[in-house]
Amino acid sequence: MSSEFWTRDVIEGSLRNAAKRLFVWYRREFFRLFPPETVTWLTDRGDRQLILRAGDRELWCVDQRRTPLWSLGADEIAAASLEEALARRGVARHAARLGLEIDGSAFFVRRFDIPAAALNNLPRLLAADIERKTPFRLADVVYGQTTEKHPTSPDKLRVSLWILRRDFVESAIANAGVDISDVSFIRPTGLKDTANPAPVITLERATEISHKFRYIGLGLCAATALFGAIGVGATLWRQSALNEELDARIQEASARATRVRQVVDRASSESRLLSVLRNARRDGPLFADLWEETAHILPDGAFLTDFRLSEPKPNEKAVDLVGFADSAVGLPALFNKSPLFADAGLTAPITPDPREKREGFSLQTKLEQRKSASK
Repeated sequence: MSSEFWTRDVIEGSLRNAAKRLFVWYRREFFRLFPPETVTWLTDRGDRQLILRAGDRELWCVDQRRTPLWSLGADEIAAASLEEALARRGVARHAARLGLEIDGSAFFVRRFDIPAAALNNLPRLLAADIERKTPFRLADVVYGQTTEKHPTSPDKLRVSLWILRRDFVESAIANAGVDISDVSFIRPTGLKDTANPAPVITLERATEISHKFRYIGLGLCAATALFGAIGVGATLWRQSALNEELDARIQEASARATRVRQVVDRASSESRLLSVLRNARRDGPLFADLWEETAHILPDGAFLTDFRLSEPKPNEKAVDLVGFADSAVGLPALFNKSPLFADAGLTAPITPDPREKREGFSLQTKLEQRKSASK
């Protein structure tokens, strides 16, 4: 009976009702912190469109299916403002986008092709095209574009540039009581050619900072301070546990450091062994070493056709090189800078080769005789 009482009467009954009343009270008191316009903006879930046809005096609010919901007359807007007229209908100004519909014959349309790789530079190309190839100035028009694949060239795009003079826009909205800065987009209508769709021209407009955002900012700052206090309390509460965990980690790190030190000592001994082996090889380099050093010395514009080891004198070794280079004059100096070669010089005159378009050369360099340093 006791369990049934708590489940039926307390958890499912009074606690649930109390939670509902708490939520309703909290929501009501939260929205009281903001002005009515801010509440309208916060609770608005849809982006409404106000459509104005060129020359009309009424703005029609349409839904997502473009079905007219209600209208807003020019007299009502002139009596106050567009923002106040929308607020009387429960719509925030930020949640309503004003669109102007103008007949497609008022637009100047230009079509041209661009490479597909130039798509990222399309805004600059459009501005340059208007300035250079149309009788309009960029400041006197609004424009938009559509792009589609070229029918015959897959690496090109076909651009349709739609241009409308600003004075046409101003005359189209003159009877509606709104300003051009209120217009968010322009849509051409009455088009007969459905194969080439028209763009929706978006207009940029500056938004003024309202006091409503100040209240939102204050609320966010208060929430930040609250969560900061909670975080400090949680940090202090966990400090002792973190200290113990840190001590354990320090001991584990010390053990790892000991193992790493052993590995380093072993690597040092191996490094000393490699150093001894390198010193043993310095008196007589291997053929692979000579080949690798030669490939490192020769510039990118040079290549060899003959590579031979010779012994011009007893106990003296040399390397004979035959090949082509863009400039063979400086090759002996490059070989003399190497620690493996010495006394490099050309053994034959430099001869330009018209087929290779390079200079042919024959070069001999002696191997550097190095002795291990005695301790």
